[in-house]
Amino acid sequence: MTDAIRQAVKDILGACHPLEIILYAEKRTMSTGKLKAFSLCVIAPEGTDCRSLRTRLHLVLSADVPVSLSVYTTEEWDRLRADETSYAAWIARKGQVVYGTAT
Repeated sequence: MTDAIRQAVKDILGACHPLEIILYAEKRTMSTGKLKAFSLCVIAPEGTDCRSLRTRLHLVLSADVPVSLSVYTTEEWDRLRADETSYAAWIARKGQVVYGTAT
């Protein structure tokens, strides 16, 4: 995990109390392998306004590369993860938990 990703996780933890944060994509330059962008999925407690939280998180992120965020409540995450064709299920299969139950 790069310093930029570690810092993004730290920024998120400073702004909210997620149950999990999952890294599910990294884009790197072909010539140097330098990180160009990355994607994180944030699993928030039930009752969280995910749209508002995603906006707030984008404002607190200090990464110097673009960060894509997907934010789900635990209920949404569990329901969508059960559907093998959903984006959440793809994230669960391909992603790496960088904060939470599997770390």
